[in-house]
Amino acid sequence: MHVKLAQTARLGLVSMLFFASTLVASRKPSASVAGEEHAIRTLMSRWVEAYQDLDAKQLAALETPDVETVDRFGERHRLSGRSENEELWADTFEIISRNTSRPTVAFGRVRFLRPDVAVIEVSWRFADGILLVDGDRIPPFSEVDTYVTIKSKGVWLVAVHTMQDKKPQPLRQW
Repeated sequence: MHVKLAQTARLGLVSMLFFASTLVASRKPSASVAGEEHAIRTLMSRWVEAYQDLDAKQLAALETPDVETVDRFGERHRLSGRSENEELWADTFEIISRNTSRPTVAFGRVRFLRPDVAVIEVSWRFADGILLVDGDRIPPFSEVDTYVTIKSKGVWLVAVHTMQDKKPQPLRQW
């Protein structure tokens, strides 16, 4: 009886160890996922660089033709075509002085919703604000932007970009 109980206990222990090792192994990203994450981080680095260079054409090239953006004021922009997207960025950059300080940027984790769809958060800090061409300045601010990226025809692009000021939000009563 004791022998049978000991064998059952050992079998249970071996099963638990096998299950635990399988679970740990499944949490480790595969080489394919790691490669896709690297591609998304490269896309976002290029996107940030284009933004910092005030390069509307390059930004539009890194976004889907039907990109949707919610700006920091909560206004939704649904664009149809690269030229409309490029025009929106060009209009935005037209009022920003080329002498404005570059923001600091920090990338968050990449979360895959599907193999061809991923979300990444990017924190922006405009420590000196934004200098405008007329000499006015937007005061310093920080924001956390969420980007939905999609892989289409082997290329990762930004499909959705939502900006949110990084300041405490009041609690809502339910």
